[in-house]
Amino acid sequence: MKKLLFSLIFAGISVVTFNAQSKIWDFSDATKFPAGAIAADKTVDGLSFVTGGSNLTVATNSLATFDDGYAPTQRLQFGGNSYSGSTNPAVGAVSMPTRRYLQFAVTGNAVIKFWARGGGANRSILISDETGKVLSSTTFAGSTTADVAIASYTYTGSAGNILITTGSGDNSLYKIEYTDNVTMAVGDVKSKNKLNAFSAGNKIYIKDLEAKNTQVNVYSANGVIVKSLKTSLNTDFEINVKGIYIVNMKSEAGEKSVKVIIK
Repeated sequence: MKKLLFSLIFAGISVVTFNAQSKIWDFSDATKFPAGAIAADKTVDGLSFVTGGSNLTVATNSLATFDDGYAPTQRLQFGGNSYSGSTNPAVGAVSMPTRRYLQFAVTGNAVIKFWARGGGANRSILISDETGKVLSSTTFAGSTTADVAIASYTYTGSAGNILITTGSGDNSLYKIEYTDNVTMAVGDVKSKNKLNAFSAGNKIYIKDLEAKNTQVNVYSANGVIVKSLKTSLNTDFEINVKGIYIVNMKSEAGEKSVKVIIK
């Protein structure tokens, strides 16, 4: 695994450090994932393939084009539904797959991202926990452009296994990226600044400003700025993706960083 290290230095006194573990399974890597049928259960680089029914297959045809520049040369074809019949379990439902799905371990909070293509309209790829509870569902419209998706889900929970399954239809996965946020550590920031931030639901609140033109930057767990603004008054704003964030606030009165959780 590679380590992602992101640091912010506050007034030369303290540092906020994100130390996340990340993993990428790219089905275009023919060394790890040679083309052909996967007819028996196996684990490759921490990614488990659970078979059953028609085969999972690493295929080289019908490749998708993604708008982030990713150009795959292979894909993982599910070969059919992970459940009985043509089931598309809803988010929140508990439906344990019986065949043709992927599984990998998480140590806690994590961001899971995948590149996929649908096999037709109203077909879906799902993310579930080890109990079979559906956490996320990506549904494809079936048109030339709408059948391709880059989907991301922020998992907040304890250590366990994550399942990636296919609902109705013969859908394909091209790449999976997993970033583990459980090791994120936030150093103490020694400041007399009363400026504070807290979250409630999907909102972040900034309060007790002691100076005008306070710069507010909100960072995701992998160090990417997701919100940036200047304010002279108490304010609030929405972040619509669940996860852990760092709110960095800087003004003439000092600099402060606060960890918040969006639920």
